[in-house]
Amino acid sequence: MDFRLTPEQEKRRQEYHAVCSELALKAPHPILGEKGIFGTEHGWKYFRYCAKEFAKRGWLSLSWPAEYGGRGDRMDQVLLAEAMGYNGVPGIDPFGVGMLAPTLLAVGSEELKKEFLPPIARSDVMWCELWSEPNAGSDLAALTATAIRKGDEYVINGQKTWNTNAHNADWGFGIFKSDPEGKKHRNLSFLLMDMKTPGITVRPLYYMNGGHILNEVYFDDAHVPARNLVGKEHGGWAVVNVLAGFERSNMGAVAGMRRALEEIVHYCNETIVNGQLRSRDPIIRNRLAQLACEIEAMSTLGYRIADQQNRDEMGLMDASAMKVFSTELEERFAALAVDIFGPSGQITEGRWAPMGGHWINALQESFVGTISAGTNEIQRNIIAWYGLGLPRMK
Repeated sequence: MDFRLTPEQEKRRQEYHAVCSELALKAPHPILGEKGIFGTEHGWKYFRYCAKEFAKRGWLSLSWPAEYGGRGDRMDQVLLAEAMGYNGVPGIDPFGVGMLAPTLLAVGSEELKKEFLPPIARSDVMWCELWSEPNAGSDLAALTATAIRKGDEYVINGQKTWNTNAHNADWGFGIFKSDPEGKKHRNLSFLLMDMKTPGITVRPLYYMNGGHILNEVYFDDAHVPARNLVGKEHGGWAVVNVLAGFERSNMGAVAGMRRALEEIVHYCNETIVNGQLRSRDPIIRNRLAQLACEIEAMSTLGYRIADQQNRDEMGLMDASAMKVFSTELEERFAALAVDIFGPSGQITEGRWAPMGGHWINALQESFVGTISAGTNEIQRNIIAWYGLGLPRMK
């Protein structure tokens, strides 16, 4: 692929950075990762504000076809994500904009596209994902929550868990067992539902640092219109595989890491410990250099995936590779930052907390990424089976 941007892309890239840098000035302090965005009132308000600013510019539908309001291609999404990550600006609903919209464009009916895409593009509706269950996460096809069709409705019963931002979401999409006697992988249906539907209850799950990002969702005879079915009845597994590629591509994280690395380097150039600048410590220099190389590698992988998506050539292996690499790099980065700060790196707030306590919170949250959206062990199996053609173990 050609790594050079066209003059038009470079111009749009500059516009994305200009707008995001302006929005960054309006951020409430502090907003620490997902905990600050989804788990606090001021963080969620700021998220919605940024989303509306992007919507006004048509930036929530950049890669969509022109007939649905699209204004660019998937590379524009990457360029916007880079600007957001570098400036620390939220505003893209990871579920509605990032996952559901491209899935509907790929496999949704025309009626569903017309009903659900415009509110996503306007940032009128926020979404959540209803996949994992207490005994079905990485092996999602083993789920037990049911959606039994009765006339023109599905009646849903069961439980979902680890549902990010379900407490703020207006709508949710989920996968349910629609044929209890059917064969595994061929007995599931993919449904959209209003989270205010009677019979749906959302309960919080708290992080060890007190953050409220995740939830568990209970269904007790919740009635969902049959017209909200995506794909074919009992054919939900095919829809899951389409959506998973969009979920795992994670192309915006690299810019946030690059900005964070610049801040860590600045800290090391300004901070003296035991009479010596942190930046003079050869171990710290080597570890930061290694991290910089890994960030550059992740950037290249992100651009490669964007290029593949533009040509409709991205496979399951590519999405899984990005998911594994990026989440484990985030974990290593956070651990290194806390290590560099020393004992003060454990302080979460106040004048003695380096960088506002961001990195200890980032470290505590980083483990989630390696487990959510399919554990990294499962992703390595996908790479082995579908990418390398290795046999399955019996």
